[in-house]
Amino acid sequence: MVNTRLDYQHRSKHLTALCLYDFFSHFHKKLIDKSDRRLIKSANGSEGERLDTEGTKMNERYTFESAHPQSSSHIVMKHTNPVVPVLVGPQIPRKERDETGERYSRALLTLFVPWRSVHDLCSLNQTWTEALEVQKPLFSPASLKIIENIQLLHECKHDRDE
Repeated sequence: MVNTRLDYQHRSKHLTALCLYDFFSHFHKKLIDKSDRRLIKSANGSEGERLDTEGTKMNERYTFESAHPQSSSHIVMKHTNPVVPVLVGPQIPRKERDETGERYSRALLTLFVPWRSVHDLCSLNQTWTEALEVQKPLFSPASLKIIENIQLLHECKHDRDE
């Protein structure tokens, strides 16, 4: 089984500007079927291409880069309506805690800045907190609202527990 990190890292070059959160909100991996094979053939089998459709309007489809382990058997297809991704794993830490500042910054950068490798998010001579300060002005308004909602959820849980 291939993990979702690889799906994101090896997404089509046409989807390069999408952050991880938006990628999984708008796209999902799909097994290639007969109609997809015809589209791929008409695109000359180029890697990371948008598969243009004729006639009936179909959801956007893109091939993976050839480095993806399932590039020959799967494509990425746009959802008809965006979905809210369910984040699996440790929760995003609270913003105001000093001891989890680096983890908080790394989580936000990973979710809301487009990347293919860790070096796209944070340079070697930079902390995650410094990288977040540099990148945060580039976050979309929708991403900033999601971050605000994550913080609000933390505050609600804190108030409930008091």
